[in-house]
Amino acid sequence: MNYTTLTTQTSGSVMTVTLNNGDVNLMSGVMAGELFAVVGQLAVSTEIKIVVFDSANSDFFIAHFDLNDILQSMSGESSAPVSQFSDINILQSLSLSIQALPQVTVAKIDGACRGGGFEFALAMDMVFASQKARFCFPEASVGFLPAGGGATFLPIKAGKGRALEVMLSGRDFSASEAQDYGFINRACEDRVALNSYVDDLVKRMSANDSAAIAAVKATLKATFAGFTDGVMAGLAQENVSMVACISAPPVFEKLIAFAGKSGTYETEIDLPKTISELNNK
Repeated sequence: MNYTTLTTQTSGSVMTVTLNNGDVNLMSGVMAGELFAVVGQLAVSTEIKIVVFDSANSDFFIAHFDLNDILQSMSGESSAPVSQFSDINILQSLSLSIQALPQVTVAKIDGACRGGGFEFALAMDMVFASQKARFCFPEASVGFLPAGGGATFLPIKAGKGRALEVMLSGRDFSASEAQDYGFINRACEDRVALNSYVDDLVKRMSANDSAAIAAVKATLKATFAGFTDGVMAGLAQENVSMVACISAPPVFEKLIAFAGKSGTYETEIDLPKTISELNNK
């Protein structure tokens, strides 16, 4: 299948999904739809054991979700991407679909990973990053919240206090901080070290029998099954809070202004600075 925002490559029992959408690798409705298509194929695959997600952009894993798509969705435009479930949105649904996969999912991050990109990474079984990586939830700085699963899944991985710090500070967190806070597995020195470590790990994992991988994942799923009600409640609250926040005229106006500035290398490479400048106008 041909995609416009990503490519896939399969080698033996390992699939690599490389994200590639414009100058700053925005997560868009189109990319989300194409990721759903990939996930759908993986859900029924008996050959693939490991899936690695990386980026073709050396500066951006995923900048964030396309704000224009958010605005279209809020305005009820028929062309806006929507989830097939009424109580969760498209990014939340994508995260749940990834978490349900039988394969081991790995994100390899060597650049900015913010907003919807950060939420996408939180859906993975494992995340590895170079010291060039930066993680940020900028939403509160604009007046809303991470509502694609971030406000729900980050506390599970990092704990309540650290999750609040990440979501409410609006700053970039380094790979070393992300490792210390527990929302990535390992911070590697640079891209070379990142590739070397992940390649070796994937080789080791893919040598395991599929039944052993499935058994381990099934046990972890059973162990954390008690979180299910809380997770679904959290996702529902994200949506309620998102609507409430964006319905406030000052927030909606700020979001429109930010959408007009977003999507370029200059505004996205230091996003916290860009938002600070907009807020101070």
